[in-house]
Amino acid sequence: MPPLSRLLHRHLSLPLARRHSPFHPCPPATNAFLSRGLASSSSLAGREKSSRRTLRYLVSVAVAMVGASYAAVPLYQRFCQATGFAGTTQRRETVEEKISRHAQDGTKPSREIIIQFNADVADGMPWKFIPTQREVKVKPGESALAFYTAENSSAAPITGVSTYNVAPMKAAIYFNKIQCFCFEEQTLAPGEQIDMPVFFYIDPEFETDPKMDGVNNIVLSYTFFKAKE
Repeated sequence: MPPLSRLLHRHLSLPLARRHSPFHPCPPATNAFLSRGLASSSSLAGREKSSRRTLRYLVSVAVAMVGASYAAVPLYQRFCQATGFAGTTQRRETVEEKISRHAQDGTKPSREIIIQFNADVADGMPWKFIPTQREVKVKPGESALAFYTAENSSAAPITGVSTYNVAPMKAAIYFNKIQCFCFEEQTLAPGEQIDMPVFFYIDPEFETDPKMDGVNNIVLSYTFFKAKE
């Protein structure tokens, strides 16, 4: 066979896939490299997705904390006002507000309470001290005015100071003094006499408190002591 004919015969004898394949299969090392690259890209994408989720979570927590801090301010103020915590003045409903609320509700007090007055002087106190009236009658929510009289029976000026108490003790929270001479020093010249007022009212809640059932008399007592010089 001529040389050219042999070359043509050899070419035509090659497998069809070998003659027409545009490239040969990649070596094993190349396949491993590509696999590692694809795995690395997938891992990086996963980490980025996780980081975005973490960032969104942290932002949400920060926003929630800021909102909670703003909400905590009025709650803290209400707590302090209710308990007196941190020196905050307690906010309570005044008797005037209670009376107004009861008037709007159409509630009228029906109970009548007898307020009795007592006066004492401590040992060594040369004063004559008496209540001007023995008792008054009031209803819850009403105000009343009473007087005590003090007289210096000694030959020298005397300064005195008084304390008070209310009985029974459970009724004391409903006995409110508007004007009083207690805990204030009073100086009387020899033979001097003065009248001292006590302006008070009974809290309207007295009538609706079941603990006050059967309490029809309240005693207001004052005791004068000689002030320390």
